[in-house]
Amino acid sequence: MGERAKLGDLSVAGAFFRRHAASLALGVATLTLCNLLQMTFPRLVGWAIDLLGGEGPLLSELRRPVLWILGLALSVAILRYIWRRNIYGFSRRMERDLRESLYSRFVALSLRWHQGHPSGDLMALATNDIDAVRQAVGYGFVSLVDALVLGLAAIAFMLSISPGLCLLAFIPLPLITVMAIIFNRRMFRRVLRAQNVFGELTERVRERLSGFRVIRAMGLEPLAMREISSKSMEFVGANVRMAVLTGLFFPLLYLFTNASLALTIYFGGSQVIAGTLSAGGFVAFVTYLTLITWPLMALGLTMGRLQQGMASLRRLGGVLSVEEPSGHPEELAFDPPEGGDFRVDLRDLGFTYPGANAPALSSLTLSLCPGKMTAMTGPTGSGKSTLAQLLMALHEPQEGAILIDGRDSKEYPLAKLRSLFGYVPQDGHIFSGTLFQNVAFGKPEASEEEVLDACLLAQLPMDLDVFPQGLSTVVGERGMTLSGGQRQRVALARALLMDPPYLILDDTLSAVDANVEDRILNSICRLREGRGTLVISHRLTSLARAERILVLERGRLTQEGSYESLSEEPGYFRRIREIATLKVEKDRLSKGSQGAEGVETEP
Repeated sequence: MGERAKLGDLSVAGAFFRRHAASLALGVATLTLCNLLQMTFPRLVGWAIDLLGGEGPLLSELRRPVLWILGLALSVAILRYIWRRNIYGFSRRMERDLRESLYSRFVALSLRWHQGHPSGDLMALATNDIDAVRQAVGYGFVSLVDALVLGLAAIAFMLSISPGLCLLAFIPLPLITVMAIIFNRRMFRRVLRAQNVFGELTERVRERLSGFRVIRAMGLEPLAMREISSKSMEFVGANVRMAVLTGLFFPLLYLFTNASLALTIYFGGSQVIAGTLSAGGFVAFVTYLTLITWPLMALGLTMGRLQQGMASLRRLGGVLSVEEPSGHPEELAFDPPEGGDFRVDLRDLGFTYPGANAPALSSLTLSLCPGKMTAMTGPTGSGKSTLAQLLMALHEPQEGAILIDGRDSKEYPLAKLRSLFGYVPQDGHIFSGTLFQNVAFGKPEASEEEVLDACLLAQLPMDLDVFPQGLSTVVGERGMTLSGGQRQRVALARALLMDPPYLILDDTLSAVDANVEDRILNSICRLREGRGTLVISHRLTSLARAERILVLERGRLTQEGSYESLSEEPGYFRRIREIATLKVEKDRLSKGSQGAEGVETEP
């Protein structure tokens, strides 16, 4: 990050300015006119004072400046309403558009990008940074127009009253400009640092809150508090450094403006005593001087906001301007496969994660049979989940190709490609909200009956002890009120409700006991007869139902065949089957010995 905002950062907001240009122009025009009308008030007050200083002023003569003041006050009130609605309204609409654009960008960016950007920092962008831009745009426009219009008009009126007194009053004011330039340069660096630390603090708090059960179970509350406190103090320090700079700026600003007022009172008072300046003119002059002081003060206040806005705009621009060529077309140029009986072929597929020493997949060639259940197993880290994510285009192949009905997956638009698959990972995400909202997330128009059927297929009965309000039960953030197996079944029910052409279950039932798993797989086999399903699992009960089993080791296909053939063939599959058989036998013998001792008998 550089020290100063670049012009390229402004291009991020350019589209929003163009979209609401008419509203913004009306706001600026009415604000300008409002300011010009306000500049006539001191002359009207001076006129009234001069009338009072005359001999025997008639009430009818005083009525004229009074009526003028009332008329102008009404006009200013109307204009003020219009410009506030348009300028501040513009900043609110820009805030809305920025949020929508940022969220759309978050959704569109790749999994690889998100893995390198903590969600706490993204939350800070969507809250603190966007709010800083809104304030800079809203208050910034007002202060800049005030400074230009009020300042120039006030100078013109002051020159018309007394050119010499005007020059004397302006002796200290150039120092404000010099001070503002120094303040501007230093403030940007400090604001940018504070915004970055805020993102880090937000991420740290989010992590500790999401993992509070682990922290509490291990008695690590003091350590977590120290970490949060340390980052909080860093954030406080960054804000204190901003406050110190602001604290120096405004006292000096008051000093210079009041020095100007002192010079005006001394020399202007001398001219009134000498009779070269009327009392009304002197009052008008002092009033104009105070009117200049306000935009200078407001500009000083706004400079801090402008620097925060520019720093935030740079951070937002870093996300909104990210270019990630997907390699996929925008529209489909051919008829996609119908149903779930299409063929999926992987040809010399290779993929390596950034910073990894070895590829996750290497020269992988295999086929997923259409309309059938295929199972995949292998040691942890063998590339099974990576393969599933490549099928969903969450990552793109670095080598080789994925063919769907003979066509490269890159010929499909991303949305269409992903609509062909339903992916249920081991840690399927549960959203804050009700059970109904979670299951119907991918199909919001689903009826309560459809959602209930999907839950029953996933063996998620509406047990009143677990779901006291049925489908309306709130499951808490990330499903914190549910067990691990229940969370997996909610995620599975969500995919079954969407009924995708090809279903991928990536260790989806790892937290479900064997009996429930057996019933779920029976339901899935009946429901998806004639459509493709890929089951990734370490459990033999999940693998046994597949017509074909694939074994991955170190990113390569080492075995494939039926359950029976692989059980006879030396290799990874036979080893895990033998281990599972020994475990079952050990459990049986253990239960038998416990029964002999009278502790527990096997039914």
